[in-house]
Amino acid sequence: MITKEDVNYAYRLLLGREPDNEATVNRYVSELRSVKMLRELFMGSMEFRQSLSKQQLSRLPRPQLPSSPMHVQLQAAPEQLAALLAKVAAQWQHLGQTEPHWSVLTNDSYTQDNLPRNQTAFYASGAHEVTEWRGSLARAGLSTAALTHVLELGCGGGRVTMHLARAVPQVTGVDISAPHLALAQARQQQEGIHNIQWAHLQQVAAVAELPECDAWVSRIVLQHNPPPVMAHLLRGLLHKLKPGGVAWFQLPTYKAGYRFEVDKYLAVDNTTSMEMHCLPQRDLLALLAQAGCEVLEIREDDAVGLATHMLSNTLLVQKR
Repeated sequence: MITKEDVNYAYRLLLGREPDNEATVNRYVSELRSVKMLRELFMGSMEFRQSLSKQQLSRLPRPQLPSSPMHVQLQAAPEQLAALLAKVAAQWQHLGQTEPHWSVLTNDSYTQDNLPRNQTAFYASGAHEVTEWRGSLARAGLSTAALTHVLELGCGGGRVTMHLARAVPQVTGVDISAPHLALAQARQQQEGIHNIQWAHLQQVAAVAELPECDAWVSRIVLQHNPPPVMAHLLRGLLHKLKPGGVAWFQLPTYKAGYRFEVDKYLAVDNTTSMEMHCLPQRDLLALLAQAGCEVLEIREDDAVGLATHMLSNTLLVQKR
């Protein structure tokens, strides 16, 4: 076990700064089993590695993931799936009411207390996501020129949505949290953007009611849903892709020691805090094949932050 003091020392000694927030410290205390794992996590982080000289960087070995498999239950009965989604909805309703911007980008700059002086930076950061999306399309020989309607899963407060709306003729922003959607609509009015529609994903069946699209995008969203919900959302959204349409999305595919069992998860009362879940890569690739999609690009990413005991992937897939 490690302590909060261990995590604080790691931040100060290895990163030269204070922790982002207490929630981050608590997450590391609960997830990391030893000081060795804590040290490897921080020394393997992009922030630490970028602080070193090129000569020092070349001497650092790439952190190795554990070899133990995960045990993840993907199948859920209809009533279980509904209960899982309701639990996610309750969590994000709470986050949307208390810390709507911080819950999207977990950085102290975007807490309610600090947001007034950082709101511009928060919304400007969404441009980077659209640039990354364009780059992935370009590497596959595609572009946004042929896209007329793009759907964003987990639009939050519209951080990325506003930039998508400048890139394509029509955008649909989808979210499970009514408070986040209200913020997004307010931002749309403030910026005078008229080509965005919004959809509140309240029930399992609501996925089937979403409009068809040429493309959909989603980053740092699917990871906050239990695996059966992730799989349901992916199947539903891939079904909504028109032939030749593309999906660009991110999700964690491995976490050391991660297990998921539907009944055990539903028995725990957690309706306020943010969670991190995984969909095993093997199951993800099988799901894509069943949906008639070809993987055009798959990359490891840093969407899970410093966690070297986790693997996160960003994929670009195309419907045949």
